[in-house]
Amino acid sequence: MSTPPRPAVAGDSDRVAATDVERAHLLVGEQVHMLYERLWQPVLCSVLAAILLVTAMWPVLPAEPLLGWLGAVLVVSGLRLWLARRFQELPGWRRRQRRWLWRFALGTLVAGGVWGIAGLVMFTMEHHGQLAALTIVLTGIAAGGVTTLSAVWWVAPAFVLPAMLPLLVQFLLQGTPLAWLLAVLVVLFLALVMVISNRLYRFISDNLELRLTMASREQQLRESESRYRTIFRHSPLGVMHFDRHGRVLDCNARCLAILGIRRSRLLGLNLLEQVEDPRVVRAVSDALENGSGVFEGEYRALASGKTTPLRAFYSAMRDADDRVTGGVAIIEDFTERKRAEATIHRQAYFDPLTDLPNRRLLIESLETAIATRRGSAGQGLVIFLDLDRFKMINDSLGHAIGDELLRQVAARLRACLEEDDMAARLSGDEFVVLVPRLSLAEPAGDGTGLLALAEARAGSLLAAVRRPYDLDGRRISVTPSIGYTLFPFGDEAVGDVLRHADTAMYQAKAQGRARICHFEPAMQARVAWRLEMEQALRRALLAGELALHYQPQVDERERLVGVEALLRWTHPDHGVVSPGVFIAIAEESDLIVELETWVLDSCCALLARQSEACLPRLSVNISARHFAQPEFVETLMRLLEAHRVDPGRLTVELTESIMIDSLDAAAERMRALKALGARIALDDFGTGFSSLSYLKRLPLDELKIDRSFVSDIETDASDAAIVETVLAMARHLKLAVVAEGVENAAQLTFLAARGCRCFQGFHFHRPMPEPALARLLGERVQVPPSA
Repeated sequence: MSTPPRPAVAGDSDRVAATDVERAHLLVGEQVHMLYERLWQPVLCSVLAAILLVTAMWPVLPAEPLLGWLGAVLVVSGLRLWLARRFQELPGWRRRQRRWLWRFALGTLVAGGVWGIAGLVMFTMEHHGQLAALTIVLTGIAAGGVTTLSAVWWVAPAFVLPAMLPLLVQFLLQGTPLAWLLAVLVVLFLALVMVISNRLYRFISDNLELRLTMASREQQLRESESRYRTIFRHSPLGVMHFDRHGRVLDCNARCLAILGIRRSRLLGLNLLEQVEDPRVVRAVSDALENGSGVFEGEYRALASGKTTPLRAFYSAMRDADDRVTGGVAIIEDFTERKRAEATIHRQAYFDPLTDLPNRRLLIESLETAIATRRGSAGQGLVIFLDLDRFKMINDSLGHAIGDELLRQVAARLRACLEEDDMAARLSGDEFVVLVPRLSLAEPAGDGTGLLALAEARAGSLLAAVRRPYDLDGRRISVTPSIGYTLFPFGDEAVGDVLRHADTAMYQAKAQGRARICHFEPAMQARVAWRLEMEQALRRALLAGELALHYQPQVDERERLVGVEALLRWTHPDHGVVSPGVFIAIAEESDLIVELETWVLDSCCALLARQSEACLPRLSVNISARHFAQPEFVETLMRLLEAHRVDPGRLTVELTESIMIDSLDAAAERMRALKALGARIALDDFGTGFSSLSYLKRLPLDELKIDRSFVSDIETDASDAAIVETVLAMARHLKLAVVAEGVENAAQLTFLAARGCRCFQGFHFHRPMPEPALARLLGERVQVPPSA
């Protein structure tokens, strides 16, 4: 199969090259078609000439060579006719394959060779009549071949030369003057034939190229007209033609639909005289006089009375002499566009879930309010609301319930708004209410002015949001934490005002949730301090300012059975920072994960340096946020393998807060830890969400009694009862117990008498750095911990 023409590509030169290749391919196809077309006519003439030649030679030459030659002519002629028939039966694309030209040329060469054999076999100088007949037939056949084979320049010579050269050689071999004369005539004849063949080839090629060019241009014209008609009829825009007097000549269906008019009413309408809208008349006149005109707006059709928002571009049409012959109008219906613009505006400025304004619209509105308040008297108010424990509702009841809760909260906020107020949803469960102007004409409650008025507005929002919700048959209560700020007091930008309200909201959460808090500059200082400490903590982790101290755990005989790793931070400027401060800062960011990963790595390294006989077990506190990371177990396993530490020597201490979000997820991750071989302890037991129901489901090894119960165990009967209950429960559940905060002998005696076998506190050892721990381990003989 021939290679198809290379498709046009982006560059103009490539498109031209592709077109030239395609045209050359088509030209060759047409030339081959001419060779095969009506081939039976020259073949038939060739057969008749062969018969006549054999008849002329019959009296003077033996019959066998004559009949053999005639048979060869008939066979070759039959094969060529068969080949031509095969060619005619092929589809057009296969006829253009190069192989059919070579097959024809081979047949032509063989046919010429057969006729050349006649010049050898039938040549005779003794019989002048037969020689004349041979010469006349061969030259006639050669001349006929030129007229039928010149479509391709080299095909005619492929027939003529094999047919005539043997006769020329025969004349040259005779050596007589007459033979030399005849040889010269044959040479002249061949030269003439070649010249004629070349001229015929050029003529045929030029005609074929012209025909292909005309066909191509006609096809392009038809395609162009078809495209124009398709665009005209199916264009999504209305198209109208009018003459130089403004009369409508033609239009497409879309134009009729936009104007709401029948074709019979529109055709022939004079746009300059019969249209009432002067804007349209002016646009058409501008097009006919100046080349272009535009109309945009609400258009009321004269015939139908239909009013449509549209835009129309009018352009003049000119002839070859640049004279205006008419014009064309392109008409666009703006109805869908206006709907789309409204939809885009809503998507850009409104929250899709609650249909409240979003952050973008809030910021723009707050910018306007700030600028307005600076230019006139009065102040505005921004109230920031965040739903308490929304994540727990969303995770436990599902996102559908959470979304419905947000929609109902939005509806209640909307109901509390006054004229010009705005309620917006920032993200998640965060909402903002913007009051552009607080009016002192409103009752101010206790008479303290705008601040009391702002407090009252925030209080009404709190009361509205905290009322119970009916969600899919469930009665659910949720409370908001609210922070608010007045503006402007100075040159605050939008970000400053929102940040102030957000800071006040977080202060309300810190005060116990479901609270209202007014922004004060000191809050911003606390926020800045926390941010500074967070950055300092990040630097401390990189600079090696953090250190681990270790507090031993002992049994009732004060034998060391393990240690607990405790993180310490000495700030270069602020000195020793309390773990309660910097751990809380780390937990509010992702830094806690990086921090505790470093602690785990350091503890594994310590276990690797100390033998199990010296240091049987080491406990590490892990925050709920870190434990909830999907890769926590894999990270711990990698650290244990890297330091070649037995996982059974490591105890992971978790607080009860890991059960807040999902008990099932926490239990599954704890089972993965147990499968790894690590021990699991529940730290600060009894201070959070203690429940026997989850203790039965968790794969625990150890409970740690919080120091808050141990410190008053001698004086507080309630604490003593709690401790006794925990010890009895642990004994039944076969869990080990570690009592934290043991600071005197009386506490030790009380705990030991009730079955506690493991203790930790200042009564035995204070937390110590690793060198001190190493000395302690070297001084004392350790025994395995009792279960």
